[in-house]
Amino acid sequence: MSNQKDAAAKRLGLETSNGETSQSGKSILATLGGPIGILESLIPGTIYVTLFSLTLNVLWSAVSAGAVAVVFLIIQIVRKRPLTQAFAGLVGLAISIYLPLRDGLDNTHAADYFVPGLLTNAAYLAALTFSVLIRYPLLGFLLAFLGGKSQTWRKDKLLFRRYNWITIMWISMFALRLLVQVPLYLSGQVAALGIAKLALGTPLYALTIWFTWLSAKETLRSAK
Repeated sequence: MSNQKDAAAKRLGLETSNGETSQSGKSILATLGGPIGILESLIPGTIYVTLFSLTLNVLWSAVSAGAVAVVFLIIQIVRKRPLTQAFAGLVGLAISIYLPLRDGLDNTHAADYFVPGLLTNAAYLAALTFSVLIRYPLLGFLLAFLGGKSQTWRKDKLLFRRYNWITIMWISMFALRLLVQVPLYLSGQVAALGIAKLALGTPLYALTIWFTWLSAKETLRSAK
């Protein structure tokens, strides 16, 4: 049970110690994958956008970004990152490289490098929205588990409402990403899409985690 709580806390940028749940810069950093994880999320896309903007060569851009991503993947495996996460990262990387190159070496599909990220955001948005519509907000399950209220939170109107709004906050994060990035993708604005992905990626995620803690800390700290 302790390991399960630690895992649930980590997903939300929290940490558990002696039965208490808290948040710190260290716990947020751990959720983002540490310094290596943050660099891994930022650098390959930046390389792709930069090289493509300078050269309009989609092959060179995709392969260069992919090579750097593989280096980070190897580093994460050496650092004992779970193999399932490493495998998922490898699959996502392969798709990101394949899509812009699938019809040749022209730049017709250059923006498709970002499709896996768009689909991931869309999947999370759909799952969280559905959970709110059926009145089983997914963030509520995680937070109630951490707060020791797994069996009672849905019967507590105030607690349910709080966890429901927290889930809606996460929905808003994914929706904002798509609202900004999808039009850029459809219009083929690769550079602007890359910048938007960076701005709405790790910084927005960290901010959402922080607001989640501010919204839920009273219920988590009351757990014994």
